[in-house]
Amino acid sequence: MRYRLTRRRQLMRYLLTALMLLLAGRAAATGEINVLTDLKSPFPPGCVAVALPPEPASSDNTLWDVNVDVPSVGSPTRDARMRVTIWRVGCPDPGFSVVMVRLQRVSGSGPVIIPRVFAEAGEVDLPMHKAQLIRHPAVGDVGASGDVLNQAPITYMLAVDPFALQGDGVFTPADYNDTFTLEFFWGHYASGVIPEAELFTIDGYVPALDPPQFEFPALHGRMSGQYTIDGIPFTGLVLQVGEAANDTNSVTAIFFTYFEGFPFWVIGTAGNLPPGLDQVELEMLELYGGEFFSAGPGSFDENDVAIASVGTLIVEVLDCKRLLLGYDFTEGGLGSGVLEVERLIRMAGYDCNPWE
Repeated sequence: MRYRLTRRRQLMRYLLTALMLLLAGRAAATGEINVLTDLKSPFPPGCVAVALPPEPASSDNTLWDVNVDVPSVGSPTRDARMRVTIWRVGCPDPGFSVVMVRLQRVSGSGPVIIPRVFAEAGEVDLPMHKAQLIRHPAVGDVGASGDVLNQAPITYMLAVDPFALQGDGVFTPADYNDTFTLEFFWGHYASGVIPEAELFTIDGYVPALDPPQFEFPALHGRMSGQYTIDGIPFTGLVLQVGEAANDTNSVTAIFFTYFEGFPFWVIGTAGNLPPGLDQVELEMLELYGGEFFSAGPGSFDENDVAIASVGTLIVEVLDCKRLLLGYDFTEGGLGSGVLEVERLIRMAGYDCNPWE
């Protein structure tokens, strides 16, 4: 159901918004803002690709697809129309989704401004959390509010500030994935228009109706990090997913393990990979010879290091904290099999899912 707000609430919105800087300063002073909450994105940043999905997966996946009367710049009336399409995209991580909002100007002679956005858990009349329409996960006020609306449709992710404009309520990922209220507010851009806002009820995440963007999770830079294997102590994998200037990816996997009682490591790397792969196969190499690094420069050269293949490793993403490894080291007499590794080290400020 869509609601319209009254002029009486317009004044309240202005007063509450005036408190934002004061509240933000209080939060910073008490140490509440960090690399998790400062993202203002109650969804895993690694859930979707840089190129956002252009439309819902199906009619069942569509929460809203309506035309809304909106004011053009300088107009006291709603003399233009905007198409609003809203849906959820599921994440590989259970219980997480991203709300997508696609906006398109469909009529009107003058420029139309993208409204300010607010959200609140449940079905309410006055959402108290500032929200953002963003193209990429980012920090701060980087949303589309105030931009001129295009005639071509543009998809945004909906991010929500966890701190309320007034009170102590916190908007959590659990709130985001349950039913909540989304508000579009034009009061700051067209103060004379009545009514100045629209409310949309956003139904909760349903995995059966809200599929992920891709059939299989993509291997991307936010998967970089250190991983351990349950039951195998002091052993692990370092995964690095890089990006080249020509928009290709590279993947490097370094396995720290043991051989005949001594520390041993094998490495595999591949380059010129197209972005968005769900798995990659690497030739794994053992390196031996050389000297301990403290021997200093000139203590050995490249010819002193021998390199030999021990087999192959297939790296596949399960979710933001787990990888599936298929290995075939029979060439080196070290067997074959499948292992699941779990993230040990999170990449500060670039985590795949900072909410877990």
